[in-house]
Amino acid sequence: MRRPRRCLIALVTAGLLIATAAAAMAETCTLTLKRRETKSPAFDRASYMYWTVQPQSFFMQIDAQGKSEAQPIVGNQPQLEAFKRIVTKEPKYQSENPFRSVIKLGSQEYAFALDVTAPAPAPNTKGPDGKETSAKPTTEAANSQSSSLVTKLLGALSGEEPAAKPAISIKAYSYNRLYFDFNHNGDLTDDKVVELSADSNRISPTMPGGMSYASFEFPRIDLTIDVEGTKLAHSFYIQGHVYLSPTFGNVQVSVSSAIRREGDITLEGKPHHLVLLDYNSNGRFDDEITIPENIHLAAGQIYAQPGDMLLIDPKVGAAAYDSPYDPTTGDYRYYVSKMIPIDGRWYDLSISPNGEKLTLTPSTVPLGSVTNGNEAFHALIYGDKGFLKIQGTKGTPIPVPEGQWKLFSYTITHANSPEPAKPAAKTAEKKNALLELLAKQLAGAITSGVEPFGSGPSLVSATATGKCKAVTVRKGETVEFPFGPPYTPTVKAMNYGVPLGQQEQVSLEMQLVGVSGEACTNMMVKGGRPGKPDFTITDPDGKVVQQGSFEYG
Repeated sequence: MRRPRRCLIALVTAGLLIATAAAAMAETCTLTLKRRETKSPAFDRASYMYWTVQPQSFFMQIDAQGKSEAQPIVGNQPQLEAFKRIVTKEPKYQSENPFRSVIKLGSQEYAFALDVTAPAPAPNTKGPDGKETSAKPTTEAANSQSSSLVTKLLGALSGEEPAAKPAISIKAYSYNRLYFDFNHNGDLTDDKVVELSADSNRISPTMPGGMSYASFEFPRIDLTIDVEGTKLAHSFYIQGHVYLSPTFGNVQVSVSSAIRREGDITLEGKPHHLVLLDYNSNGRFDDEITIPENIHLAAGQIYAQPGDMLLIDPKVGAAAYDSPYDPTTGDYRYYVSKMIPIDGRWYDLSISPNGEKLTLTPSTVPLGSVTNGNEAFHALIYGDKGFLKIQGTKGTPIPVPEGQWKLFSYTITHANSPEPAKPAAKTAEKKNALLELLAKQLAGAITSGVEPFGSGPSLVSATATGKCKAVTVRKGETVEFPFGPPYTPTVKAMNYGVPLGQQEQVSLEMQLVGVSGEACTNMMVKGGRPGKPDFTITDPDGKVVQQGSFEYG
């Protein structure tokens, strides 16, 4: 009876050794917190790629009677209701339209309000009895003085007297005073008030039609937030824009993260530099990108709620094209997800909510492979294991975890090659059809007669629609993951109603659709746009009714 017992002990010990060896393969690094020291990111490449994030965005409309109501951008919580729920005491506002809202930072919500500076008191004068008196403006005069700040400054900038008061009561102003609930007690009157310096307000002269514009950006806000029980130093910027016309107005406010985490990790003897971004500006670093089922973009495109972003060995330089808003345009930008590929191997990714600890463990998930027929591409696919970024070249198998995967987005690129100079083509010959031009470029057959193009990138980007079907990846097998050309042009006619005193108008919208139903979002040939596609509308008898060209955007 002792022998079987010894075997059992040996088996258990072997199991423990295997588990220990697997755990030893996991690598953990500590990421250091860094803050953005300037307001808007400088236009150098390093600052742009490190500090361009998705802000928390808020919107307020002002009607013709000067009444306002804060409304959240699609996808955010009902901010005004949250403000009323959280705030127990407010200051006396000087603005007729204070901006009130709530931002989510870490595990908590913080209320804030934007206002204008109170009008300066009138100079002291002597009364009939010889005593000093202070001429106090009436409430109406005070409100008029504070809320017409932009109007007065516009007149000073343009050298003109302010225009006569319009029949409506909208009054232009730019916010320069911030009430923020730093101590998180629901009282906006017992915290320090953040004032905006005069040079931080940018006010445009009145434009045609009586439109005016103002922008503002407050100094960096530093505070300590709670992230699932852990205290974290956080920083962010609040900035916004005020758009006004004689009949309506709106205010747009954004809250952008001003922190990132940075550090180094060694995987299989190779060092890697990591930069972790609080990309969705909510104070934590472990958010994964998700797809809300109830939100779709134009042309049926799928919308993704941003998460955080990880840069692996980021490169600074003008050689590589990289958009901070689209990981498929470069090699080193990844959305935070359950798994991530590094040097051809998949790793399980784990990040602490405050972003201080990051662990990479070689994944044991079974793998299959996918292929695609395009020259070179980066693509985002998603399934039950989250969002994965894959990249490859024509026909080369790409390892992918087994399971059901759908396309989300991609960028197909073509390597430009130098060509001998050729005589300039005639004007009529330069007007290549859009689809023909794109097809030639992706096939590597573009000619130098196409102008005006330089040495920039040649690419096409697209986002999936609800028509894109899932691809099943099985262990040890290779399957085609279809996307890309040939692209089919689709045109939709949309009627936006009949403006008063005008004839009925129809807007035409053209979309290029790929082989899996994906909609093109960007297109460049040697750094420039292909020629505008032309259209002709005829009646049933073939008579031309209208001709024109589609505009990009």
